[in-house]
Amino acid sequence: MRRLVYCKVILATSLMWVLVDVFFLLYFSEHNKCDDKKERSLLSALRAVISRNQEDPGEMGKAVLIPKDDQEKMKELFKINQFNLMVCDLTALNRSLPDVRWKDARQKSTLKNFQIQG
Repeated sequence: MRRLVYCKVILATSLMWVLVDVFFLLYFSEHNKCDDKKERSLLSALRAVISRNQEDPGEMGKAVLIPKDDQEKMKELFKINQFNLMVCDLTALNRSLPDVRWKDARQKSTLKNFQIQG
């Protein structure tokens, strides 16, 4: 009987300390100091991606040209892992590439409600 009472006391005390910790974390956290002036939405992030410069290195499959004064640095970076790191760093991750499909393939439509039955 005493063991059950001790367990209840220990459990209640632990729960109380957890609640106190949560209160302090929420009360003193810096969530109210966020910069509200910044627009944080998916739409603004998409606009930033869509409105990027189409003349960036690698855009639409264009070659990335390294200036002559950076050629030595490019060669040093190439030695790191036998890969042109300078070109990789200059090229955007989500760059646009030209559509190289045949004209007929571009006009081909797909089924909207395609379901596989098995």
